[in-house]
Amino acid sequence: MLYAKLAEIVASGRISHAWLLTGRPEQTLEQAVQLAKALLCHQPGADGQACGHCASCRKLAAGNHPDVQLILPRGASVKIDQTRSMQYTANLESYEGGRRVVIIHQAHTMPPAAANSLLKILEEPKDGLFFILTAPLGDSLLETILSRVVWLRLPDDLPAEGDDVYFTALLPELAKEQELRAAMQEKCRRLLDLLAGSDNGAALLVLAKSFRDDKLSGSVKHSMAVFLEELLAALRQQAAGAILQAGGEKADLSYGGRLIFSAQGALSAALLVEEAIRDIDANVNGVLTLSVLFLRIYDLKLK
Repeated sequence: MLYAKLAEIVASGRISHAWLLTGRPEQTLEQAVQLAKALLCHQPGADGQACGHCASCRKLAAGNHPDVQLILPRGASVKIDQTRSMQYTANLESYEGGRRVVIIHQAHTMPPAAANSLLKILEEPKDGLFFILTAPLGDSLLETILSRVVWLRLPDDLPAEGDDVYFTALLPELAKEQELRAAMQEKCRRLLDLLAGSDNGAALLVLAKSFRDDKLSGSVKHSMAVFLEELLAALRQQAAGAILQAGGEKADLSYGGRLIFSAQGALSAALLVEEAIRDIDANVNGVLTLSVLFLRIYDLKLK
């Protein structure tokens, strides 16, 4: 259950793009997820609470919502490579055509370089992108970050109503899913780097075969599905960027500002990815599917 004050704000529609929830770590993490659920819910109640039954709520409860990025400390702190992954995600469009949410748990543990990378995003927020930070005490964050968030201290006696027990049990699965998604984002970047270069296509086949060796997921099929979700989002961004540039506007791209496809080429590539998603879901050989996909996309890139 979302804290009443947060639910009131969600219900009012006057929602900030960045939040800071302070209090006990398990409490702030639970409420961050509840807030994300309310922000992404397809059928929110008039009281601002998530319905708990729509497709978005079910995906978040299962720990695999593609529009939620959960960043947890690795060891004693949030690492710089995690915030770099966040920067990449922040530049993508929503998978489901709506909002995106980034949760940074224990944000006070970010080193200066990571905190500064977050600050750059908060200074120029994208429409539909929400950040939820958590920390025991708000004043442990940079003042420049504090000035750009809505800071809410959760009461110590906030009833958990059993949700904290559920979420604590779910947390390892969520962390595992986020680790997998970060790895698939890196593979997506690698693919687009290869496409942007003058490679003859051989390295594309090596990349396709690399999925056999993934150890992050119990299912290679699931790894491929997550990768294709990331690739589809990147191609949609390429299409939007090409349209903007054709109109004389600046394209917001994640890969050095370089367009790899024309708008039509990106849309055609996206259709091929959607076809590959259906094939893998139907248990067609995954490595073969990706090999063919990569080579067909290679033929669509800008010459």
